[in-house]
Amino acid sequence: MTSPFDTWEKDAGGHLKVWPMLGFTTALFGRDAVGLRIEIGTAQPKPGEQVPALQLVLQPQQVRQLADALAEAEARLADARFAAATPGGNA
Repeated sequence: MTSPFDTWEKDAGGHLKVWPMLGFTTALFGRDAVGLRIEIGTAQPKPGEQVPALQLVLQPQQVRQLADALAEAEARLADARFAAATPGGNA
């Protein structure tokens, strides 16, 4: 059985390479695109320290697709938490 994580980048030990999100900002590029800056790291940076970030430019349809995907993920997470909190839940 395949997992959505099968194609994700992994370290030498086979563990997923993921980073906690520290924050994000958005900006408009005129009327044609959105900038999305996702700050990542394992700890809050010290004052004046550069924050590692992924900076993306998204077309309007990509903004909607990302918004829909995040809303779906949030709903699935809420369902899983509800099932785990319910007697007999299997999540």
